[in-house]
Amino acid sequence: MLCSCINNMEIMTAKEKAIELYNNFCLVLRFEETGDGYFTNIIQAKQCALITVNEIQQAIRYLDDQDSEFFWLEVKEEIKKL
Repeated sequence: MLCSCINNMEIMTAKEKAIELYNNFCLVLRFEETGDGYFTNIIQAKQCALITVNEIQQAIRYLDDQDSEFFWLEVKEEIKKL
């Protein structure tokens, strides 16, 4: 399913949004940089992404928008697969 979530003017799939959230938290949670890149806690990044989606889901329940609810449910499932 596609969502009206726009990233650089492109419509994103649930999988793309899940990866974007996960990657953003990986960057925020990095703790050691080396010449080859950085180390991060991928478990924490995944948990933070899931918490974010939970908060979004709670907020949109009041909007009665079933398409958005379904989209964010898909995003949550995609994050769990990462």
